Amino acid sequence: MDTKINRVEWLLSRLKARMHAKFKAGLRDERGAAAVFFAVGLLLLAPAALGLVDVYLATTKRAELQDALDTATLYAARSEKITDAGLKEVGEAALLTNLRLPNESFVSSDFKLGADKITVTGTATIEAPGIGPKIWDRTLKASSEVLRNSNNVEVALVLDTTGSMKDNMANLRSAANDLVTLVIKEQQTPFYTKVALVPYAVGVKVGSFADAARGALVGATAITAVERTSLGNNNWRIDVTSTKHGLTTGDRVLLQNMGVSVGSNSINNKEYVVTWQTNDKFSLNGLSGSVSGTLRSDAGAQCLKEGCRKYSLQNASNNLVTFDSTQCVSERVGGEAYTDAAPSVAHVGRLYQPASNPNNPCASAEIMPLTANKALLKQRIDGLTDSSSTAGQIGLAWGWYMVSPEWGPFVSTASADSVPAPYNKPQTLKVVILMTDGAFNTPYCKGVIASDAGTGSGNAADHIKCTATNGEPFAQADQLCRNIKAKGVFVYTVGFNVGSDAKVKKLMSDCATSPEYVYMPANGTQLKVAFRAIAQDINSLRISK
Repeated sequence: MDTKINRVEWLLSRLKARMHAKFKAGLRDERGAAAVFFAVGLLLLAPAALGLVDVYLATTKRAELQDALDTATLYAARSEKITDAGLKEVGEAALLTNLRLPNESFVSSDFKLGADKITVTGTATIEAPGIGPKIWDRTLKASSEVLRNSNNVEVALVLDTTGSMKDNMANLRSAANDLVTLVIKEQQTPFYTKVALVPYAVGVKVGSFADAARGALVGATAITAVERTSLGNNNWRIDVTSTKHGLTTGDRVLLQNMGVSVGSNSINNKEYVVTWQTNDKFSLNGLSGSVSGTLRSDAGAQCLKEGCRKYSLQNASNNLVTFDSTQCVSERVGGEAYTDAAPSVAHVGRLYQPASNPNNPCASAEIMPLTANKALLKQRIDGLTDSSSTAGQIGLAWGWYMVSPEWGPFVSTASADSVPAPYNKPQTLKVVILMTDGAFNTPYCKGVIASDAGTGSGNAADHIKCTATNGEPFAQADQLCRNIKAKGVFVYTVGFNVGSDAKVKKLMSDCATSPEYVYMPANGTQLKVAFRAIAQDINSLRISK
């Protein structure tokens, strides 16, 4: 027991002795100078260390600034803005949205359009964050350059202006004007946006383009003499001298401005069947009396067959009638019926109608080839009125023609700017928008509405006694749609208030480029919404394709 106590006491005394020795040694130690040096060194090295942290932060923020500026410049380039102020407004908003760094300080930004009109340059400056003393310039700058991704756009707007649109013409005009406003851009370089207008009803009115489209019509040839020729045995013949009259035996002719009579019969403004005598002379069947009066200097012989200014035909009511030519056109027939071949290769169809009070008049507004002139387009749209039946297949064909390079020489007479670009021109989109409110019911035979035209296409008195040369209008339109899309043209279809008409719905679905390109508005408000949606979609195509 005593031994254990003594051992503990010995250990405690030894521990005290060691502690005492350590304490005395500490009093003599001069190594505290190292702490002083460390403290002084820390004061000198800390800013440098913090500066390294700031450099890291600045490097990180510079990368983030560059990413945000790249995004903002791309956003500005894809916008519709064409002025530096407009680009800055859009670009800076996008930049600030993407710079989600709470400690940084925004200084400035700028976005400008290059001299080439397709390059957008963005610059930005920020104050970088830091944790050390501000002993260096923390201003960070970045720049970015984007080539605008855009396309030329050519749009043919094919509008149904038939009689059934009577109660919705105001909505149609409003919708079409909205589309023109949205699609045509103020800046037309280096990329342009143009719209062509193709109103249709019983046909398509081409106005001053008529001769080039359907071929010049044969007018009256001058008459220089009318005389009675003896055939012997008291038989007589009335001969008419008219150089290069172009008539053949059995043709009908209208004598105009004659001033002479045969026997007791005036022959002025009368029709006769002729017998050919020579290239410069023909005789009038059924006349043999003496000739009296004085032939007028403006007397003429007007042919009355296809290709002439007037056309004598048997209508579907079995009556012989004479129709006048119009400035409207009908279907093209033959091997080029469903192609976009130029009219110099194959003319389109003529359109004849009764001279007075036709039941189904060609009264639609004229076409307008591609133009960027919004004011002119809107003026033409504002003048659209409703009339007549629905030859949608003709309207569709002319929508194609207006964006087809094959028709360049044809429309160049209006303006060089109206000439469509080649199909393979880079960064160029072509679009046809077909709008209708009902069945296509008006096919043609020899330039006159065919006898098998559908309900609503007039009456038998205005129809010719022969069936449609190209067949049923929906089938014609379907073939045209296939060929249009095969050329890379985008096709939108708008079936307005067509209800349960299966044929119209099928055509709208089959003709469009894809289901997303089909619109079936049921009323005027929805029609305007559909046209705005198409315009916005075209604008998306313009900057994405």
